[in-house]
Amino acid sequence: MLAAFAAVGAGWARPPTDVEKQALLATVEEFKTAFGANDMGHVFGMTSPKILDYFSSSTGLTVDQLQKQMQAAWDDVQKRVSVESFRMDADGVQYREMENGTPYALLPTETIMILDKDGHKQRVAAHSQTLALLDGSRWYLMRVDEPKQLTIIRKIYPEFEKVEFPAGKLEALD
Repeated sequence: MLAAFAAVGAGWARPPTDVEKQALLATVEEFKTAFGANDMGHVFGMTSPKILDYFSSSTGLTVDQLQKQMQAAWDDVQKRVSVESFRMDADGVQYREMENGTPYALLPTETIMILDKDGHKQRVAAHSQTLALLDGSRWYLMRVDEPKQLTIIRKIYPEFEKVEFPAGKLEALD
C-alpha cells in the first residue's frame, strides 16, 4: 500500500506553471528594488513566514521588531561595506522539485562590494545561489550559502534535508 502511495506521489511532481514563473520574476524584481533602496526590512520580509516565525519564537521578538533590527544591522554594515552592484539572474534560474513534487528554484546571485577595514579598501565579488521557495502560491527568497542558514531552512522545511546547495564563494577583485 505504501508503495502505491509513493508511486502516486512521484506522479505529482511537476514543474512550475507559467503563472508561477511570472510570479517568481515579479518577486525577484521586488527584491532587487528593495535591496537597491537599502530597505532591508522589506528584504527580510520576503523570507518565508515559517522562517520568520521561527526567528520570532527563538528570539522572543515580533516579526516587525526583527525587521527593524535587520534594517539597523544593515545600516551598521554599510559603514564598512558599500554595494557596488547586485544581480540576481532570473535568466539563469534553475527550476527543481522537492521529493514531494513542489517546485523550487535557484537563482545565481552576485554582489560586488567594497569592504573598508580601517581605511584599507578591498573590492570583492560574492557569488551564491538564492533559493526561491514556493510555499502555497507565493515565492519566498532565502540565502543558502552559509551552513547556519541551511540548518534553519532544513529544520523548517525537512524536504530540503537531502538537497545539496552550491556553496557560495567570495572573490577578491583588486
